[in-house]
Amino acid sequence: MFPFSGFGAFDRIERKALRYAALFSFLFIAFLALLSPQPHQRNLSTEDFTVPPATPYKFAEPERSSADSFGAFLVKPEHFEQIDFTNHSYGPYKLANGKKLDLRLAHGLLELPNNSGWFELRDVYYTDMTGDKREEAIVWLTHESCESSCNGGANLFYIYTVRNGKLKPIWQYETGSYADGCGLQSFTAGGTQMVLELFGRCPKSWMEHPEPSKFVAKGLTFILFEFDDGHFEQKSTEFFDSASTNVKNYEPGIRIY
Repeated sequence: MFPFSGFGAFDRIERKALRYAALFSFLFIAFLALLSPQPHQRNLSTEDFTVPPATPYKFAEPERSSADSFGAFLVKPEHFEQIDFTNHSYGPYKLANGKKLDLRLAHGLLELPNNSGWFELRDVYYTDMTGDKREEAIVWLTHESCESSCNGGANLFYIYTVRNGKLKPIWQYETGSYADGCGLQSFTAGGTQMVLELFGRCPKSWMEHPEPSKFVAKGLTFILFEFDDGHFEQKSTEFFDSASTNVKNYEPGIRIY
């Protein structure tokens, strides 16, 4: 049985009304179809992308719970068991005034004469940075320099490996200070790469481009290092504009993956 067959024959007026209703329905459906967004493809070039200043590089994070994601990198592996970085010599160091000293920490601290500053151990992280399936040590020191006033501190990073039972340094870097320019915004390490994010424009050395005002930084610098052919190489340096920022008492972010 066909639909509506039980209603009998439609008269002329009813048939005309049904035709108009059908035509209106068809036009309404076609109108909606035209308004619906159509899937399309867009050819993207490098100009279509901008790198946000906060996170210009992406690292593949390991699957860890929030409770142990960072603490696991503070656990000393067996091959570093005999190494005490809190009582350790980090080698010769040249101060801004030209004097040289043995950067030797005792109980995590080295105080400089005449209250002119100090070096302090902040933390040690352990992760594979060379791709050999064995952890290296990333040692983080701060260096506060006080002449007429203190400079807010520079940050020093050392990476050590253990080969044939002996400790071997394979990389080191010192940032500028928060007062004078190129102070550390954040340090990120994962896989065989590291990214240093610095306040200000830092093409080579913070001493070449000091900030115009103490503890005020404008712009950002991102420096990428990668382990390649047995050593760490600086792969790229990128600069980003930003508004002037007061960086006094700034606490840098540390991300280890």
